[in-house]
Amino acid sequence: MSAHAARISRDDGAPLTATLARLAADSWLAIAVAVAVAAVCFTATGGAVSVDGSTPSGAGLGPNTVVEIALTLAGGLLVALAFAREHAGRVRVFGVGGAIALFALAAFSAISVNWSIAPANSWLEANRTLAYAATFAGAIALVRLSAGRWRSVIAGLLLATLLLSAYAVASKIAPATLDASDTFARLSVPFGYWNAVGLTAALGIAPALWLGARRDGHAALNALAAPVLCLLLVALVLSYSRGAVLAAAVGIAFWFAFVPLRLRALSVLAIGGLAAAAVLAWTFAQPALADDNVSLPARSAVGHRLGLVLLAALVVAFLVALILRFARERNPLSATRRRRLGIVALVALALVPLAAVGAGAHSSRGLFGTISHGWYELTTPNAQQPSNSASRLTATGSMQALYWSYALDVFDAHPLTGAGAGAYAVAHQQYMTSPAQALNAHSYIFQTLADLGLLGLALSLAVAIGWGIAAVRAAGPFRPRAPGGEAAERIGLLTMIAVVIAFAVHSGVDWTYFVPGDALIALLCAGWVAGRGPARERLEAGRPSLARLSRSPTAAAGVAAAIGLALVVAWSQWQPLRSEQAATAGSLALGNADAALVLNENAVARRDLALARADYLAARSRDPLDITPLIGLAGVYNNEIKSQLAQQTLEQAVALQPSNAASWFALWQLDGSTKIGLAALAAAHHLFPYDPDLPRSALENASAS
Repeated sequence: MSAHAARISRDDGAPLTATLARLAADSWLAIAVAVAVAAVCFTATGGAVSVDGSTPSGAGLGPNTVVEIALTLAGGLLVALAFAREHAGRVRVFGVGGAIALFALAAFSAISVNWSIAPANSWLEANRTLAYAATFAGAIALVRLSAGRWRSVIAGLLLATLLLSAYAVASKIAPATLDASDTFARLSVPFGYWNAVGLTAALGIAPALWLGARRDGHAALNALAAPVLCLLLVALVLSYSRGAVLAAAVGIAFWFAFVPLRLRALSVLAIGGLAAAAVLAWTFAQPALADDNVSLPARSAVGHRLGLVLLAALVVAFLVALILRFARERNPLSATRRRRLGIVALVALALVPLAAVGAGAHSSRGLFGTISHGWYELTTPNAQQPSNSASRLTATGSMQALYWSYALDVFDAHPLTGAGAGAYAVAHQQYMTSPAQALNAHSYIFQTLADLGLLGLALSLAVAIGWGIAAVRAAGPFRPRAPGGEAAERIGLLTMIAVVIAFAVHSGVDWTYFVPGDALIALLCAGWVAGRGPARERLEAGRPSLARLSRSPTAAAGVAAAIGLALVVAWSQWQPLRSEQAATAGSLALGNADAALVLNENAVARRDLALARADYLAARSRDPLDITPLIGLAGVYNNEIKSQLAQQTLEQAVALQPSNAASWFALWQLDGSTKIGLAALAAAHHLFPYDPDLPRSALENASAS
């Protein structure tokens, strides 16, 4: 009898309260993980840099800063609790090498402020990387604090990705309630970015395969994997994210290659995949769901029918998976037949790419012509771009090639140390060949080359190597099968590794590593795998205790260091937000002053100008790397008829960020008719020739002078 079955039998005669208490004790970590991931996804946006390198636009820094501080403090707290944990004898800690490398990358990002062409962005990027490093360290500590609860981590991540994917699909079912303003057919909520939705669904596929294929657990619970996979696949495809499809395919391939539960997993994947295919076929046949710019009433009417179709598919998938599960348990296959069917499944999966090759060979261009055309569209910056319809899934062209070419231009100018962490948003502007602009390079590799150069890429490689060594040591994908519980844990670790690999693949072709929610899922898996250590390492249970701190000065010092460092980093992460808030208040006061001057209310105007000056000075003191407070302060001085002081303030902005077109543009706006103003306009045009705000007539005058 399995441990799960034994627990169920013990609960048969137990009071309901005792049963609920046991379930709560077993599931608290899974619920905590799911709630944490969902909260981060619904709170934070993706990325935290602006086009001009000044205070970020859009939703501002608030959501990201709150999440970064929360992740940093949570990571520090987990590490502190791990130091305070009671244990007997010497404890070996694993995953330290990868954690040190990640903190070194964060430190290098912070140091790049000294040479960055957009130092304010570099501060933000350092804060984000430090939050990720703290999360990774916290996940390593969580292994020691929750010994043996790897199932809860996987279940929590699966629950989170399921809820997020369900919410995204529900935005098509009830658009008036969840996504009334979005006229695109692609799923975008709750992230506001299609590819993040697709990646979230892709990250949930490996945990869903684990749920459906595991040997323990109740049959009804395991059968839920089929409808879960159906929903995840529907969200994945309806995001129209080719990168997410690629990441999902690689993650699935890794899981089937190394996990010895292929027949079980293949059955639930086939059931869930067929159910998803039916839903998607119906959806793509509905113009109101498949096309852009459809009226809200039309989307709502068809969306309600989509809900019924999806519900029917989920119910059928569950019932078929449940019947198959009970049939397999009643009439189990022999070991020889399982082995043969497993070989057949692997061969069938291996034939999929061969089928693609055959299709290419019989196309109008032929095999090599098809490959050549696809490579051209993928790597040529000016190739034809795909539409936002379902045909996008089979197209190869994208804007990524253009953004990658800009990143290589920036790298060529700063090969060793890059232009500064997060500086791509500003640095690429002078290399633009079309109005198409991006805040990031849409690839971690190209972004790192542009921002941190070869040294940053070397540190990133050190992180990958350090984690890879720890993953091989923990899961041992090439070692013989282990018996009993060790085998079950190894499969769980391989599932987490598949999640990390899927995230890494997607990060190579898009900027979703900036999205905190998706990054949190990968960091939790990566940290747990790294911190687990080899299978022979027996993790002992133990709770944090204040008594241990009194007995061990080393533990007390570790707790103090973890909490102190987390507080210092959190304070650093808070300062740019405080600066933005003060600058926003200053902008509001300056606008009120302008309105008062129009109405000849001079006393009111003087009061508002004084408030604006104080706010901008406060913003400047909180973030001395940002040019936004200086530009606002110059506006205050200009309204106070202090033209020379305003010019000196803008010259400080130019000196702070001389390679940023925004600082030169602000200097020109002060007085564009002077020689200094025309020179500033010429500099702004040189640094950002496709700036839509540049006046062409004034540029001609600047060129003539």
